[in-house]
Amino acid sequence: MKEITGTTYYQGGLYTPHAAMIQPAMFVRGVAGGLQSNRVSIFEQSPVTSLARNGETWRAKTIKGSVEAPRVILAVNGHAESFGYFERRLMHVFTCASMTRALTVDEVARLGGAPIWGATPADPMGTTVRRISGVGGDRIVILNRFTYDPSMEVSDGRIASVGRDHDKAFTARFPMLASVEMAHRWGGRLCLSRNDAPAFGEVDEGLFAAVCQNGLGVAKGTLSGMAAAELASGVGGDAAAFLGAEAGPAKLPLEPFSYIGANAFMRWGEMKAGREL
Repeated sequence: MKEITGTTYYQGGLYTPHAAMIQPAMFVRGVAGGLQSNRVSIFEQSPVTSLARNGETWRAKTIKGSVEAPRVILAVNGHAESFGYFERRLMHVFTCASMTRALTVDEVARLGGAPIWGATPADPMGTTVRRISGVGGDRIVILNRFTYDPSMEVSDGRIASVGRDHDKAFTARFPMLASVEMAHRWGGRLCLSRNDAPAFGEVDEGLFAAVCQNGLGVAKGTLSGMAAAELASGVGGDAAAFLGAEAGPAKLPLEPFSYIGANAFMRWGEMKAGREL
């Protein structure tokens, strides 16, 4: 573990060969670049403010215009609820991360270990650590803490509070880098269901959902998106049949019981995580 990570914090681990780490922003931009053609247009910074049936088509309105299509795929994860679907069935959870500034040559030498690696905690409420190298320099990313936020928003105060926990986790693992400060902190949405089921299928005539990946966005999101495209085009397929056979997300308790219960459960889980956190 020390040979890979440079730290003596870890007592042991399960090595997974042939795994790969991706830079999320570059991945998304690469996919977008591959999709664009004279048949496909991508409009960023264009939030859909309403989606309604208009005769034989669906009309998606944005602040500056609208677009119509006979078949639409909702691939907006938790925001499917914002359009009136899967109400009280989706859990909006934020997970937060902090990333260091680029390490100096001396700091990289003091740390040692491999230039690129990821450590996933044995306890699901523990701290995930990633060492990245390449675009942007050598950096370390710390991810821990979960909060249940039905509003799908997280405050700056919450980020600051979680950031203090990130700093503790970082210092415990990398005392040789005690002077290294965090350059970026952020929170990201996860869409979960109470029974770990996806929200998939034709939810209205010509309207298909491919949401709620339960924390496995790249893998399950790609699969459900492909399956929804098969379903919308009338092709069918094994993936669509498999996901369509799921029971769907279970209903959540009424508020404030969901909020209190979910956050209490997560805090209890973090306490049990011990040194994994």
